[in-house]
Amino acid sequence: MAAMPVVPAVQIALLLTALAIALPLLRAARDARRTRRRLERARSASGEVVAVEDVGGSPVPTVRYHVGDERHETRPRTPRPAARYLVGQPVDVRYDPQEPAWMTVEAVQGDARVPRPPRAVATAAVMTALVGAALVLQMLR
Repeated sequence: MAAMPVVPAVQIALLLTALAIALPLLRAARDARRTRRRLERARSASGEVVAVEDVGGSPVPTVRYHVGDERHETRPRTPRPAARYLVGQPVDVRYDPQEPAWMTVEAVQGDARVPRPPRAVATAAVMTALVGAALVLQMLR
């Protein structure tokens, strides 16, 4: 069996690396679009903090709120403002009427934010460089 030439092997490695970087970025962009749609149709409700846990150095509240006759108790699904939460503290929540268990906490009206893909610009630049390197190798053949 003949050995694969070095240039095509390097090209394949570069393209596979770019793909491995692109997939999480595309997934994060899809999730951000879904969150944006949820926030566009969100409704407001009053809630109460029933627990606070430290997750990655940030306080994450568990909030109880009611939608109609349904009681919900969950954590926010979007990035939270750097706020301190106390058990028993009243909070405003925005929930998705199509899935009321999905909610976010608003410290002030309108601060519910759509998560940005982490390091999106840097990731796209690295991915572009990898694909560009593969193309340059193709032209040098």
